[in-house]
Amino acid sequence: MTSKATSATSKRDFRCDTEQETGSMTATASSALSRFYRGLLAVALLSLPLVFFYNLELFGWLNCRKDATVLNYFFLTLTSLADGLWIMMLATVVQSVAPRNFKAFLIALVLGNVFLQSGKYFFDADRPLRLLGESAICLLGQPLTVRSFPSGHSFSVGLLFMFLRPRHSWVGAFALLAISLLAAVSRAYVGVHFPRDIISGFLLAVLSFLGAEILSRKITFRETSLTLRKGLVAFLGMSIALLYIFAYHEKTRELEAVLTPAAWVVVLYWCLYAARLLVLRYG
Repeated sequence: MTSKATSATSKRDFRCDTEQETGSMTATASSALSRFYRGLLAVALLSLPLVFFYNLELFGWLNCRKDATVLNYFFLTLTSLADGLWIMMLATVVQSVAPRNFKAFLIALVLGNVFLQSGKYFFDADRPLRLLGESAICLLGQPLTVRSFPSGHSFSVGLLFMFLRPRHSWVGAFALLAISLLAAVSRAYVGVHFPRDIISGFLLAVLSFLGAEILSRKITFRETSLTLRKGLVAFLGMSIALLYIFAYHEKTRELEAVLTPAAWVVVLYWCLYAARLLVLRYG
């Protein structure tokens, strides 16, 4: 009996030690990633003057080439998915599967858009097509000409990055960062934004989200049932998808045959999700 008790105690001690070690490693990774994100923000802020100064040179380097068919379709797809409506669809689906700080996402979306739209109308900066001329750029998608600064698509990508950013996985962090940067850069690749617009929009999203995370701690929904909160997310996600399908006039024509059915898939997802909620609630 004594040997069995000793063995059981040793196993418990081993499990406790293992859990402590795992928790310590997770905390260390989280702390290191936080420093990494802060370092990225510092680099982006420090590089801001350089991006403004070499704005035209960087645009010429990033802009597409007409003969690069595969790359052109890749970046055109990426820039289409960086649209604010698609970002909202993706964020709501993620929230339904793996809940995150959706309050901060919504607060940042509202507050950030105040500054974003104010900047667009206040500066009313010309886009590459108007400033440089059609013969000087490679243009994919819609021929936009005005309200270039800052980039709304880059703002949306930045919000999604902040919303999804991994806290413990370096692989996930680098993968998400790479996709986010490519999606942001795609705005210059397709010829509708300058690099200054892109980095400004992305930084605006990051700073808006950081501020929203602080504000979100003061807002609680403890008295609201979990089912109701899930239902509101489903309603928002489905509404955005239907808005894209029936009322959005800035779809990428070259990809409409793919993206519109994809939006219908999102609608179907929310129908099934809502049905599951009703079954769990009343079934």
